[in-house]
Amino acid sequence: MSVYPWESRLAHLEGAFDQLDKRLDDFVRQVDARFAQVDARFAQVDARFAQVDARFAQVDARFAQVDARFVRVDERFDVIERKIDGQFRWVVGLIVLSILLPLVTRFLPH
Repeated sequence: MSVYPWESRLAHLEGAFDQLDKRLDDFVRQVDARFAQVDARFAQVDARFAQVDARFAQVDARFAQVDARFVRVDERFDVIERKIDGQFRWVVGLIVLSILLPLVTRFLPH
């Protein structure tokens, strides 16, 4: 037996602290490994989101092309509408003239 009675208890506590320290180190390594896995998975998700974002950019570009084509179609319809309006005015004018001309020749003396 040693001179101090508490030395055996202190040695027992030191052993327990060593075991606790080893367990904490193991736990820290496991947590670090899990965080590394989570980081890797987040990187995969980020890469996939980047792909989705790139595809959305392609879709947006495609919609811009479609919008530009609609603008051209609208311009063409405007031109056609102006032509139809002009022709309609001529036709209405000729119809009115064809109605009024016989009336004028009937009621005006020669």
